Amino acid sequence: MPSVRSSKFLHRSKYRAALFSLFVLGLSNNVLAAAESEANSAMLWTTLIILIVFAATAGSAVLNIAAIRQWDRNWGLVSGLPLVGLLAWSLLILAAKFVDPETHALWTLEIFAWAMINMIYMVTAMTAKRMFAKRDLENSAKP
Repeated sequence: MPSVRSSKFLHRSKYRAALFSLFVLGLSNNVLAAAESEANSAMLWTTLIILIVFAATAGSAVLNIAAIRQWDRNWGLVSGLPLVGLLAWSLLILAAKFVDPETHALWTLEIFAWAMINMIYMVTAMTAKRMFAKRDLENSAKP
């Protein structure tokens, strides 16, 4: 007569085998479904990357626009220079894509790189502006 302990073990092993087979069947269905929806997934990732790039670019450009509005004329021109560069580069990408659709395949990376370089540029401009303002204040305070 089998003991209670061994019957529980047999019951558990059957349960585990059933779960494992369901898991394998589920994985095979998932693999087939993933293969079928690979095109949709690629389109989703492309859209997500484009949205992230545009959000980073917009955030970076807003910093320039705020500086143009708040800083005096010369410093405003300094902060507006990267926006001219972005406009020129965007027009170049659009014109090149119009002529040959295979060019600028990594245009999202190019625009994202502008956003990151612009952030470094603006931090440098803000630091320089503060240093010059501090020096001017010190020079005006001396008799």
